[in-house]
Amino acid sequence: LVGSEMCIRDSQYPACPFCVKVRRAIKRNGLNIETRDVKRNEKFKEELVQGGGQLKVPCLRIEEENGEISWMYESGDIISYLEQRFSPVEAENKSA
Repeated sequence: LVGSEMCIRDSQYPACPFCVKVRRAIKRNGLNIETRDVKRNEKFKEELVQGGGQLKVPCLRIEEENGEISWMYESGDIISYLEQRFSPVEAENKSA
């Protein structure tokens, strides 16, 4: 969960190099995002396929405050989204 306005979850395989890139970006930005191993958990795998439409990782599931859910699949897109949405500059502007 990140912020009060949205819930974000990252579906991944632990050894996937693109998933590793996303996890490093999450850590680098100090984000608290739930990660789910869809390779080892059948329930998580089913949720990914049913919700996002494909068994592809990494996948960022974004649930907005209004309940709208979107799915983002490309590691570069995910990292850009996270850095733009949760950049330190934005956090400073919100607290000012």
